[in-house]
Order: sequence, then C-alpha cells, then structure tokens
Amino acid sequence: MTKNVLSKPKGETIKLGDKEYWLAPLNLNTLANIEDEFDCGLTELGTMLEKKQASTMRKLVYVLLKDQYPKMAMTKIGELIDLTNMASISEALAKVLSGE
Repeated sequence: MTKNVLSKPKGETIKLGDKEYWLAPLNLNTLANIEDEFDCGLTELGTMLEKKQASTMRKLVYVLLKDQYPKMAMTKIGELIDLTNMASISEALAKVLSGE
C-alpha cells in the first residue's frame, strides 16, 4: 500500500509503567532538538542506536517526550523502559523517525 502524500504522520503511543505517552510526529523543532541533544542528524542517529542502543534509546525517548511532558526526567524514562517493553518502544520510535 502506498502512502498518501497528503496524509500527516500521526505519531505513536508508548506505554511506560501504567501510563501511555504520545510520541508526536517529527517537525522542524523536534529535529532541531534531536540535532542539539545528539550533536548529529537523523542519519547518524541510526548508527548511534546500533552502537549504544540503551543510552541512545533512553535519550531519544526523552527528547521526543520533553515538549509535551516537561516534568518527565530522563532517569525516570530509563526506569520505565525494560526488557518487557523495549521492543514495542523501538518499533514506535522507528515509525516516528520514518514519518509513518
């Protein structure tokens, strides 16, 4: 199925602990925040996810959530992501980063 060029990305919902959080679709502000936090662009971010999966994932979730959930600390995100939800969060991140 082809993607409608006029359709807007919808973002993704992830579950951390007993709450659901919305990962907004990427916009220019979010992309700039990713560049600032990681000191690289999206292309290099993929390499970072391969080399340092845990720390990169934790920081990426933090960057994607911080505008809408400013009280959420990166350490709290790290506590809420574990082996039971890591795969589903990785899938959600992949969809958001690809613009799905």
